[in-house]
Amino acid sequence: MHSSIRYALSISLALSLFSGCAPQPAPQKTVTIDSTLPTPIMNGFIADITSIAFEWKPVSDPRVVGYYVYRNTLGGEDKKLERVATIDNRFATHYVDHDLKPNSEYQYRFATITKEGNESVASETMLVATQPMISPVSFFQSVGNMPRSAKLLWRPHPNGKINGYIIERQNATDQKWSEIATIAGRLNAEFIDRNLKDGQVYFYRIRATTFEKLSTEPSETIKVVTKPLPPEIKNIVATNNLPRAITLTWGPSEISDLSHYNIYRSANPNGSFEYHAKLETTNFTDIITEDSKFYFYKITAVDKDGLESSLSPVATQGSTLSKPQTPIAYEGKIVNKGVELQWKNNDPRVVSYTVIKTTKKSWISRESVDINNITGTSFRDTDIKPDTGYLYEIMSVDKNGIRSLPTQAIELNYEAK
Repeated sequence: MHSSIRYALSISLALSLFSGCAPQPAPQKTVTIDSTLPTPIMNGFIADITSIAFEWKPVSDPRVVGYYVYRNTLGGEDKKLERVATIDNRFATHYVDHDLKPNSEYQYRFATITKEGNESVASETMLVATQPMISPVSFFQSVGNMPRSAKLLWRPHPNGKINGYIIERQNATDQKWSEIATIAGRLNAEFIDRNLKDGQVYFYRIRATTFEKLSTEPSETIKVVTKPLPPEIKNIVATNNLPRAITLTWGPSEISDLSHYNIYRSANPNGSFEYHAKLETTNFTDIITEDSKFYFYKITAVDKDGLESSLSPVATQGSTLSKPQTPIAYEGKIVNKGVELQWKNNDPRVVSYTVIKTTKKSWISRESVDINNITGTSFRDTDIKPDTGYLYEIMSVDKNGIRSLPTQAIELNYEAK
């Protein structure tokens, strides 16, 4: 009959403090090894990227209540194996160590334990290496010159552990990478980044992710430039000599995918410019019902993607033809039962005159008529009645039929003698 052999290994650590006080003893840690306890017999292990799974043969000794797991990192500063886990079940035969570093070597030992905390002689030391991290996405490219967006393409990762991707973006103005999208599914191979700025530079990279929420190193960085706005329209010219119209002309846009031009108009150069017209030609006639009317214009180009050039900071002024000058030196009198009117012209545009004759029928009733196509600078009206009052005004008329403002009215009374 074999006798039981027990031995104890004690490790004492003492720390003395030299601060004027008596040294305080450090806590003591004692590990009791019971050589009669069964040593775990390991069947083997399976290593993954950040975890390692172990299996051992069942233990039937009723004294055993569980297992201790010891581990160190082969490349670490401390070569000593430290207890990293306690398995509180004698019937367990599997253990998985998580949160390990990829492509790293570790040493492991296993021991059985009793309820008193005694443990068996440890198993043989196993040297285990985690698998390397999955390689990055190998093919990643972009489609640039898109309106306010960027299209990203990549080859689906061949590794079946991959279940998605992370898209990261960096603006040209800073050095910070930001996660902008998570793509689910290994076979997905496209992403369109939207709501970007016009004509801006962006950088992108992609990481593949595993079912265990691990991410690979980033892919190569790619550069994307979004489509710029069309350039401002230049050489805008507006007329000021057309009757009740303003014609605009401008230099054509240089873009190859022009859709149309937008015209904006305001009555004030510093006011709000409102959309006025859309057209595809480089000229436009604005029909206006007023003489001497001023408007201010800005014109933009719009491409086929709907991108519109900026409004010019300086507006172009146009106006309709002004009214002719009002006749001057206007006088009138009654001579020989008729009214004689005379005036002078001070505008070379004038081709004729209109006399506005107003008859006072009563103190509240008046009747006005226009006498047109008077080519001279005088007029005699013989169609007058005794004891009746008349008002006369003169307007200049140009070749376009535009009338000047009327002269001040001359009031005459024909009294019968």
